[in-house]
Amino acid sequence: MIDKQEGLKPSESLTFTAMNTTFFIEVTNCSMPNWKEVIHGWIQYVEKEWSRFQGKNNELGQLNQLAIGEKMILSPPLFDILHRAEDYRQKTSSTFSPYLLPQLQYHGYESTFPFTMSRWVGNEMPPLFENVNSPFLFEPHSNTVMRTTAGKVDLGGIGKGYAVQAVARWLKNIGGASTGMVDGGGDMTVWSDGNKEWKIGVAHPHHKEVEITQFRIKNGSIATSNSIFRSWTQGNVRKHHILNGRTGLPAENTIIQATVITENCLDAEVGAKICLIEDVSNIKHQLKRLNPASSFLLINNQGEVLADGWEE
Repeated sequence: MIDKQEGLKPSESLTFTAMNTTFFIEVTNCSMPNWKEVIHGWIQYVEKEWSRFQGKNNELGQLNQLAIGEKMILSPPLFDILHRAEDYRQKTSSTFSPYLLPQLQYHGYESTFPFTMSRWVGNEMPPLFENVNSPFLFEPHSNTVMRTTAGKVDLGGIGKGYAVQAVARWLKNIGGASTGMVDGGGDMTVWSDGNKEWKIGVAHPHHKEVEITQFRIKNGSIATSNSIFRSWTQGNVRKHHILNGRTGLPAENTIIQATVITENCLDAEVGAKICLIEDVSNIKHQLKRLNPASSFLLINNQGEVLADGWEE
């Protein structure tokens, strides 16, 4: 939720729906007259080529169909995000994992939201990817990967966070926008020339339209993860989309919503998921491993608010 401040220079904005969420972009003094078309095209590209719901013939689908020993030249963005996702897996000791596609499908996450019920998929959960190394060998000079073992990729939230971060960097560094904000359904990056201060609202974990608090920020990234909004029942069992990479099961700690603020959107996105998975006593330590300049606001299943480094 954004509070548009008065008394500032005129700004331009763009709103559209993609990746099953609403994107809102606002900039001031962007030098690129066609920036809206460029940004909309980039997000549409990411949705088409990186979504597992777009069929098996998009770029991610082709990657997941690689046989052991086969190689594939990836687009530079997909090569980059795949490499970064593996790095986050290593940093979090597999608490976060991009190789959970079979487990997501097993738990019934087979189609895009909204849905409230899913069918049972198989009798046993597929084995986890537990290798120390990535299932792909990376060749940076040619953007080529070679599959070395099984492991199917779902980029999900980290893909959206990457898309948001790329938009913000393009608008700021190429477009020259003096202030701006890119919000992709809770994954957000803002920047300022020093005068603009963004007021960001945090939604209630059960009611998106209700704001529980606000904070002010000039430069940084924010991500919020919630185990309530994207949840469903499989038989009589409640499931949600935040899976523990070490177990393949829906996260079960007491936190139902996590908001993380840090310097870049990928750290914030992965950090917010970690908050829903890790033991609460270990959350602060794990976030500092991702980025020492992190703060968080958590809401547990009793409605209590836990915060660290948070200033309203």
